Amino acid sequence: MRKLSIICGLLATGPAWAADLALAPAAPPAFEPAWTTTFNTEFRYFSFSGTKGQPTGVAPLGVRGSGTQFYLPFGLAISGQPSPDLKIDLTARGGYVDSRQGTPGLSGSVRTALDTQLSATATYLGIDGVQPFASINMNLPTGESYLAGTRFLARLDSDLVDVPTFGEGLNFGPSVGVNVPLGQTMLFNLTLGYTTRGPFFREGPPDPFTGIDAFVETKSGDTASVTASLAYEEGPWSGNLAVVYSQDGTTFVDRAPLIRSGERVGISGQVGYAWAEAWLTTLSASFNNTQRNFVPNAVLPGLVAEPRNSNSNLYRVGLDTLYRRGSFALGPTLSYLYRDVNSYDPTTFQFLPARERYGAGGTLQYTLTETVSLSLRGERIFVREAVNPDKEPFPGFGIVPGTGQPRLSYTGWSIGGGATIRF
Repeated sequence: MRKLSIICGLLATGPAWAADLALAPAAPPAFEPAWTTTFNTEFRYFSFSGTKGQPTGVAPLGVRGSGTQFYLPFGLAISGQPSPDLKIDLTARGGYVDSRQGTPGLSGSVRTALDTQLSATATYLGIDGVQPFASINMNLPTGESYLAGTRFLARLDSDLVDVPTFGEGLNFGPSVGVNVPLGQTMLFNLTLGYTTRGPFFREGPPDPFTGIDAFVETKSGDTASVTASLAYEEGPWSGNLAVVYSQDGTTFVDRAPLIRSGERVGISGQVGYAWAEAWLTTLSASFNNTQRNFVPNAVLPGLVAEPRNSNSNLYRVGLDTLYRRGSFALGPTLSYLYRDVNSYDPTTFQFLPARERYGAGGTLQYTLTETVSLSLRGERIFVREAVNPDKEPFPGFGIVPGTGQPRLSYTGWSIGGGATIRF
């Protein structure tokens, strides 16, 4: 009442006061920084058994080789706007792994923390229609890269598990890019990145007298990359398409050049369609191609292009359908992987045989509250591998008989679940 009386008194004092009061602009609302924090963790379990023995052999007659991996990743993300024109995203990720593989008399296991990844991204929002950003990514060597004795057998195939290796060096990767909204339904992204990789130790050929594995200093090649992507969402349709071009530098072992992998191109995409209010189907696919590597030559100095491309093409396809009712969502899943020829992966230091992998299973999601969600996913997998010839595990030591394998087949399970908490 007192406030109303004061206003009425001012209006009654004269037209000048009334005009000043009527024309005074309203004060703009004060900007309040908004921050959100998200913590997520999950478990992923993979197991197999079949005619596959240790990573480069065949299980003995009547004995099935087997392997398992339990992976527990976790991450923390903080996102917010300290000012109207600036957005900051900070993430930290780590994990723990228990991996084992072998046949009777020859097996290896590893239990270790994994490397820690840190990233920070700043996005400028003050330009209409364009959002430039800059990022810094780091890999901290908190994992384990040197696996003495038979522990190296715990490294599983990168086509089958999420953690083929357990640690590397201190890596530093800055990147810059721009997000460009295209109308109300599409967003274009262009990112340029460069990663500097630090040295780390791995096991080398064992001493012939003591049997102790040598420490080998390894430095993977630095990586330059260009990524272009397009995201779309309108009505029942959603999708994204990304193209990544990357080029690695030379990998050194004890400061001697070992290999420089060829140029890589990766294409991935996803299409989703909500064909009813409670039904959503998602199709995803990817293709990866690597050109000829550069390897040591007995005649010419340095590295030269290999006579033929020893790399393979990798194809992946996945199909999911979700039915949502209230807080629950569930549905079937199908997946397919095809690697066309035998190949060597200089990133994980693994020989990857030509293979087909089929998967069939299902997924279950449950929204506990607005800030907490749970998920569970499982697949039965079937793998068929082509013949893999004997190899030269360490350059200069010659081909080792028995390191190849005939055609193999095995089956396994892939199970995972997780929780996401926002606050």
